Amino acid sequence: MNDFFEQIKILPRVRENLKKMGIRTPMPVQQQAIPSLLKGRDVLARAQTGTGKTLAFLIPLSQKVDPGKAYVQALVITPTRELAQQTNEVMKQVLEGLDIKTLAVTGGRDFEAQKNKMAGKAQVLIGTPGRLLDHIRKGNTDLGGVNFLVLDEVDEMLAQGFMDDALQLIALTGSARQTMLCSATVSEEINKLARALTTNCHIIDIDPEEAVVRTIRQICIKTTEENRAKVLMHLIDRLNPYLMLVFCISKERAREVDTLLGEHGYNTAVLTGDMSAVKRKTVMKQFRDAKIQILVASDIAARGLDVEGVTHVINYDVPHDANWYVHRVGRTGRAGRDGIAITLYTPEELSWLHNVEKKLGVTLEKQTVNGRPIVRRTRIAAARRREAEQKKDAPKSRGRNSVADKRHAPKTGSNRRQISRQAAREVSMALKEKAKKAKAKTAKKGGKA
Repeated sequence: MNDFFEQIKILPRVRENLKKMGIRTPMPVQQQAIPSLLKGRDVLARAQTGTGKTLAFLIPLSQKVDPGKAYVQALVITPTRELAQQTNEVMKQVLEGLDIKTLAVTGGRDFEAQKNKMAGKAQVLIGTPGRLLDHIRKGNTDLGGVNFLVLDEVDEMLAQGFMDDALQLIALTGSARQTMLCSATVSEEINKLARALTTNCHIIDIDPEEAVVRTIRQICIKTTEENRAKVLMHLIDRLNPYLMLVFCISKERAREVDTLLGEHGYNTAVLTGDMSAVKRKTVMKQFRDAKIQILVASDIAARGLDVEGVTHVINYDVPHDANWYVHRVGRTGRAGRDGIAITLYTPEELSWLHNVEKKLGVTLEKQTVNGRPIVRRTRIAAARRREAEQKKDAPKSRGRNSVADKRHAPKTGSNRRQISRQAAREVSMALKEKAKKAKAKTAKKGGKA
């Protein structure tokens, strides 16, 4: 597989750039998506967070853009500013030396500066729907020459209500464009969207039974609301993480935890949705550069952020949506690396924990705060055992031998009660018969006397 990129005829310069990035073998989603995109097919890719969806479309994109044509040829639409900026940085690494101009177009950045860069004829635009539309309406750019379109994190775009703006942008692209949709989860709404936007679409579904990558060790620790902060600090001291993300249920909660950790001397910062774009960018750069060890965040950081070296994720609160659990823990164990995700829960949050496990079909490993394993007897595990036992004991035939099979099957439920009553009747009759014989024997002796 080491020569995969050579076999599918990726440009030599791009292959060199990938090696510099440490990419030598493709991830499963890349292995399926890249050949299809190079052949001109539309693609809908569902794959869990951290499995390489970004490079799955950036590598083919690098071969779809003509450096000699000074207009926008490729458009990548993302739901968040952070994801757009991050994707643009990765794009620059892939395109290094190819003389292709890229531009991240997001809110929170100087509008006029973006306008001037567009005048320099950027060939690849990566941005959020609102800011892209602002530039279109002011005539700063044109999408009529776009032949390669990507909708990234489609499920999040729908959840945040950005799809209407995205569809306006798509309507301005060429009808002969090639389209790729990427998502961590796929609903009927996304399938309907794919049918409307694509033709002869190649649907890629990576490990549909497993929403979280296998390299992540998933642990849960029971606590109380009063001791939750102490447990978190104990874990930080015990695990000594290189980079740790702590996810909280709200921005207010995230700020409280950040303040508490700071007061106890931990190297920490906070990331929430109400921070300015400049502040968020500064915090993320410090975290990526490992100048900050612990980043406390609301769920804004759970989508799309790819920070190399995140060794631990702590769910300070149990997420109320299984999809958010996937996106949170997916910040570690990325690109095949190992990672640890720990969820703290109180007795009041047990139903939410069960909801996550049931939706994802997983059973989190239970531990004490000191790391000692605790045996769990969860409803999911019990259900799986019952299912396995039923399959084992099920009759192999439902034909002429089915009655015989039933007779030899273990008795349960009402059948067991019927057997018990029958046995009691047989014992009672035996005792009556014995008493009758004894009475007859006694009467016989009395007659002889």
